[in-house]
Amino acid sequence: MAETKLSESLEDYLEAIAELIAIEGHAHAKEISKKLHVTMPSVTGALRQLDKLGYIEYNVHYPVVLTTSGAAIARQVIHRHQVLKKFFSGILGLPLDKASECACHIEHVVDEDTIQRFVLFSEAIENRQDARNLQIYLTECIANLANDETADLQVLSSLQAGEQAMVVSFGRNLQNQPVKSVKIHDIVSLQALTLDKSAFLLTVNQKSVKLPIETAENIWVRKLSPTTP
Repeated sequence: MAETKLSESLEDYLEAIAELIAIEGHAHAKEISKKLHVTMPSVTGALRQLDKLGYIEYNVHYPVVLTTSGAAIARQVIHRHQVLKKFFSGILGLPLDKASECACHIEHVVDEDTIQRFVLFSEAIENRQDARNLQIYLTECIANLANDETADLQVLSSLQAGEQAMVVSFGRNLQNQPVKSVKIHDIVSLQALTLDKSAFLLTVNQKSVKLPIETAENIWVRKLSPTTP
């Protein structure tokens, strides 16, 4: 069995061959060239190298055949791609085409242990009931980033001591927890954490307020510059 560490390019070839075989039932050099958007001479050179390394069986007159070791690597690369694409689209909210592009760049540099951690994290965010509030928060973050008018918003809890901000909106996690001490358009200044680290001490319209951390984590504010009146 071949042990040589393959380049990203050669892993891409194995991935493309496996996908063509799965979809078309065969993988010819011309099909590989079209799928990877590379020239025929480049394909020929790569296939000869893979054949020499024992990952494929290549004959110019026949479809390319994956060896056992070549198929195993192709499965690993495809699995890494699928996991990363799902993470980028389902968790980070990227469009599918961009998620796939990002996965292509990263799939070659992460090992199986790292991929399994991506899987564990993604499944926890998607399926655990105790992650529901985090799902809602991430959804709001992504929506804000996608809108020029809200891209600069941050949660109140992310302010540094002494920084001022204007309250813009309350997150959906606070729908059943009315906030009486802070209102939309209030000017707030974060002063410090309480000693037990359970709440923030704030100045709200020049009045001192104690706000639980879980509340501050779901209040969207726009930070004010030191010169903002």
